[in-house]
Amino acid sequence: MDQGKVFEKLLKLSGADGLRVAFLPLQSSCGRLKGNRIGLCYGMGIEKMNYTLAHELAHVYLHHDKGDTINDVMHDEYEEQADRAAKLLLHALELE
Repeated sequence: MDQGKVFEKLLKLSGADGLRVAFLPLQSSCGRLKGNRIGLCYGMGIEKMNYTLAHELAHVYLHHDKGDTINDVMHDEYEEQADRAAKLLLHALELE
């Protein structure tokens, strides 16, 4: 599937969940989730944008009730879970 189409579907999924996605000059990461906002770093290629947005969406679904996951002792585990879920989501979208 066209990678732009995957990004469109991810944006549609984000919007359906009431999330706002914006490109920002992030310094320390490719993506960031805060409340109902997802920030993506400027300058990424389309595959990295797709993966980063899918990863942040995975955090929404998996860790919405965990509070501050960045400073949590479980941070590494949360990141691994989001990585796996993002890969699954992207694979499913690419099969459509």
